[in-house]
Amino acid sequence: MFGWLIQTINKIKEISSSVDKYKKDTVIQSLPSYSCVSRAKKLIEQNKFIEAKDVLEKALSLPQKDALVYKYLGVVYEKLGDNTMAVENYQISADIEPQDKTIWQKLGFALITAGKFEQAEKSFENADKIQGANTDTFTGWGMALMKQKKYAQAREKFITAVKYNKYNFSAVFLCAVMEIKLEIYDKAEMKLTFLANVCPNESNTFEFARLKALKNDISSAVHYAQKSLDFNPDMLPSYILLGQLYANNYEREKSLRYFETAEQRKLISPAFYLEWAKVLEKFGDYDDAKLKLLKAAELDNDNPEVMANLGLCCVTRKEFDEAGPLLEKVAAKEPENSVVKQALGIINFENDQIDKAIELFNSNDEDSVNCYYLAKCYEKKNNDTKVKDFYEAALHHNPKYIAAYIDYSKYLISRSEFDEARRKLRKALKNDENNLEVLNLLFYASYILVKDEVYEYNVKETIKIAQKIEKITPELFEYPEQKAELEKLLRENQEREE
Repeated sequence: MFGWLIQTINKIKEISSSVDKYKKDTVIQSLPSYSCVSRAKKLIEQNKFIEAKDVLEKALSLPQKDALVYKYLGVVYEKLGDNTMAVENYQISADIEPQDKTIWQKLGFALITAGKFEQAEKSFENADKIQGANTDTFTGWGMALMKQKKYAQAREKFITAVKYNKYNFSAVFLCAVMEIKLEIYDKAEMKLTFLANVCPNESNTFEFARLKALKNDISSAVHYAQKSLDFNPDMLPSYILLGQLYANNYEREKSLRYFETAEQRKLISPAFYLEWAKVLEKFGDYDDAKLKLLKAAELDNDNPEVMANLGLCCVTRKEFDEAGPLLEKVAAKEPENSVVKQALGIINFENDQIDKAIELFNSNDEDSVNCYYLAKCYEKKNNDTKVKDFYEAALHHNPKYIAAYIDYSKYLISRSEFDEARRKLRKALKNDENNLEVLNLLFYASYILVKDEVYEYNVKETIKIAQKIEKITPELFEYPEQKAELEKLLRENQEREE
């Protein structure tokens, strides 16, 4: 998800005249090695990296160790994608000629790519000691700190980088990213607005979208996420964000379309399948969610979040034997994991350990699923007030929670509160107009109510519900006798009127 960081590193290397121009090497070495370096530099400029490597390796056989030989070997290995050898050669060059600012910069960026962030930090510190006030040094330094999650310190380095070069848009961008992390949203927005106007690209428009989402400006978030895809249709984080944004607005088709499109473009990763699964869980589709999580596990079988959600899916499918080891493994690493607590709460509920289930669900009573299960727990404890409170809370947090509508309506019907049940079921139908369980319950609640007060219009409307069910799937209509009774009432009423 952070491929843009590597792109940013590469961009800095490209625009830094001190990093990518070879004419500023002032230390004249012995003539034979200098000649080899000159030939290698020309070959590098022609993208003939293997040939350049061969020339430089021949220079290694010369008696005197030349820092430039190792420096350009590092360049060649970096161009060939062998970052391990690039780091090794840059380090040797720095050891031979520690006063070369450029080599410390190169080593620093290579160490970031290698994931050796503390060492990278020291390399940029060395570069600054040799020659201060360099924008690229402070940009790289900030990156090394950022990857160590030292966000406040990283932000200061990026601010300094911009101070030395106000056109260092990479540093402006990364500073905005740090400000988002630090929740300094207003300053981040100023920087991202500036970048959106002067140098828009897929990375800064995506971050702008993410910022807008954090500020709950959903329409702007969607706009900028889509714009980032205009710049780069392979921008995976934008597909994920759009899927999440539409899921949060309970627009299932739009949400899933972005995940499906990304998969069709082969933009896959463990995080991609995890976020897709979490969206499916939000829509109550635990079967498909499990399939996505299994794909995520194939790519990363030690990710606690993947394992926790996979365990939850297994629990909802009553696959308790499969869920147990997964949940135990995550709980050992993360005892307060909210997904694990929810899954364990469901297990306790299913085993009639209601008090323990309530304790687990109460750990996050602003989650719609937890509220739903709390309502079901209090049903078993015959606490009518809390049953209704938690069903209402579940529907408040997720207005399209069909399972909550159904079980709440069943509860109300069991208490002969048919009018309120009918109101809930009508709301449910607005979200899922062809749900047969909702339609059957609505028919039954309406049937009871129209029998108490027989008005022709109400009887006809109730019969229409039955006809709709029969039109969709006749064999799944549960109340044929009650429908026949209503049709008889209607005929008798019409005969009396005649």
